[in-house]
Amino acid sequence: MSQVNHWLAACKRIAAAFVGSACLATGMPAFASDPPDTAPENSATTAGLSVPQLARLPHVIFAHELEDVPGRNLVVVALDFPPVAATAAPAPLCTGHRHPGSVYVYVTKGSVRLGVAGQPVQVVKAGQSFYEEAGALHTVAENASATEPAAAIAVLVLPRGAPILTPEKCAQP
Repeated sequence: MSQVNHWLAACKRIAAAFVGSACLATGMPAFASDPPDTAPENSATTAGLSVPQLARLPHVIFAHELEDVPGRNLVVVALDFPPVAATAAPAPLCTGHRHPGSVYVYVTKGSVRLGVAGQPVQVVKAGQSFYEEAGALHTVAENASATEPAAAIAVLVLPRGAPILTPEKCAQP
């Protein structure tokens, strides 16, 4: 696989892991009752979504305007991290993404490797948490186990209308 294709696949995995489902990138229906031909094509990378649209994204548990913090939304997302296969392809050169607001991650099951550029990668276990500043380059978000699933809850404070995440643009080899 070329490095560009590997990078694109990695970005899709990050978006899927962050919102917990590959249907973000495929435009699958937000609800089982939505017919496929009228399903919204919104995803974690879509800017300009209203709170009701954010709330309908796969694995978004809660979305609400913060009335006491004008111009900000609170978004809570369930994150699923499948086991890292022992035969997985080597890590791509660029898998980073950024969030336009602060992120608090609480690991509910298993252990997750989380890292922000310029800081050491941390292994965060169930019952522990991780904080990411707005705009920080999130470089690692993966299960720490090759056999056991992991899960977490992410709480984001986002500027109104901002996407949940933006994949990092990488230099092409």
